[in-house]
Amino acid sequence: MKTVTKREFYRTPALVRSLKAGQSVLVTDQGETSFLVLKPGRPPHKTTAELAAEAERLLPGRRRRVNAVKLLRNLRA
Repeated sequence: MKTVTKREFYRTPALVRSLKAGQSVLVTDQGETSFLVLKPGRPPHKTTAELAAEAERLLPGRRRRVNAVKLLRNLRA
């Protein structure tokens, strides 16, 4: 974790852009912690089977099938 002053933080926006996923910067104001900036990582990719299992867990039982093309056409109209 990198520590910078509030002044450095606001004057160097490239500092945050240069962080890798999961890295953080602690911003201090007059020696006291002001806030923490954390760059998030990418969400993990899920397989079709994992998505189906999650859907079943969230919405157990039978679900109605939806015609997505028809739905989009109705939204456009």
